[in-house]
Amino acid sequence: MMVGSAPVCRSQDAPLPTAPSATDRDHGARNQQQKQTDSSTQPSGEERLFGVLPGYGIVEMGSQPPPLTSGQKFKLAAQYLNLYTFAFVAVEAGVNQARNHPAGYGQGAEGYGKRYGAGLADGLTDGLFVTGLYPSLFHQDPRYYRLGDGGFSHRTGYAITRILVTRQDSGRKAFNFSEILGSFSSAALAVTYYPKEERDFSDLAERAGVQFAFDAGFNVLKEFYPEIGRKIFRRKRK
Repeated sequence: MMVGSAPVCRSQDAPLPTAPSATDRDHGARNQQQKQTDSSTQPSGEERLFGVLPGYGIVEMGSQPPPLTSGQKFKLAAQYLNLYTFAFVAVEAGVNQARNHPAGYGQGAEGYGKRYGAGLADGLTDGLFVTGLYPSLFHQDPRYYRLGDGGFSHRTGYAITRILVTRQDSGRKAFNFSEILGSFSSAALAVTYYPKEERDFSDLAERAGVQFAFDAGFNVLKEFYPEIGRKIFRRKRK
């Protein structure tokens, strides 16, 4: 009898499962919120344009992620530094080398190196200002919220105008001070490393304008990348 009753005693002594406490539920909610935040600040499988290029900072239609902290905004800006950026800047520097622009950089390996460094610095400083610094100061959301519905003209207009209209961290619409001031700040900083003949106001305005056009074009790409991907690669997004 003693031997037969031992398992029964042990089963009775075993702790019973308890319902999760309010603290545990709070931790779970915070972890879920953190996962949602990470998904909108880091490239994921679904946020790669055409399955290749990092599409960081894209918020899909219908999603309402929590606001970013200042640290997350700078982390988003730092994602500019990736292999695809280095490759793109290398090609851009080669094109400018062939055009001998800016002429003050000269030719040869030294000229190419200066053009490569200038191109990389242009994009990096623009990202830090437009995505990190000014959104933190003005409490604006630097992410792109896809419209994802409507006609081609409507969605194209929406994408292009996001360089003028953005969201506050609170969710309300606002003038995009971060884009405008950020692009001009980056262009102004560039006078420290561009040749002397490329440092007047017209050159500064031209560089800022090029950045506006690039950002607007990239917004259009972010808006339509699922449709473009299906047409080019003949496959649906997974």
